[in-house]
Amino acid sequence: MSATPAAPHHPDPPDRPAFTRVQAPPYTHITGIPIDCSGANCAISIAADGKSATVTITAGRPMTSSRPFNVSLAADANAPLAGGQYSGTFTYDYSTVPLTVNITAGAPGNLLLATTNAPNNGGVVVYSVPPNTSSANAGLQPGDIITAIDGQPTPNIGAYYQALNNRRAGATVPFTIQRGGQTITLQVTLEN
Repeated sequence: MSATPAAPHHPDPPDRPAFTRVQAPPYTHITGIPIDCSGANCAISIAADGKSATVTITAGRPMTSSRPFNVSLAADANAPLAGGQYSGTFTYDYSTVPLTVNITAGAPGNLLLATTNAPNNGGVVVYSVPPNTSSANAGLQPGDIITAIDGQPTPNIGAYYQALNNRRAGATVPFTIQRGGQTITLQVTLEN
């Protein structure tokens, strides 16, 4: 997705850098800032988590920064399944305006995994893990007992499905399991 915030249009003085700061809206991350800085030096820095970015444009002569100013964003895997409208901020040369995006509805996440209830609401027993699936790649094995998903207890299959409800395909979710008397946490990516 790409967002184009409204920014003030004025030439940048040659003696000081133009400064832009972007704060990604919730459930999104910045993937790029495609900008044409012909005749200037551009320093683009995107935070490792993609939640913020800065652009500093230093011109050796007067220039007008390219318009529109585009920010490339992607929805996070944990974005609400239903989607929605979310706002961040865009600051250009110390003037801040909203950066609003619409996240489209996503595909519900699923796992290719055969399970059954453990006795006495003791969790969900994995009895089959197909090869080459995200479950297998995460390390789930037959005999594992899933006791929580993202911190939410899963005493039975109903709770297991409730914990997975409303999560997007592509989301990576921590699974707490019991294996051989040990508690282990695995990061499992949900599939389509």
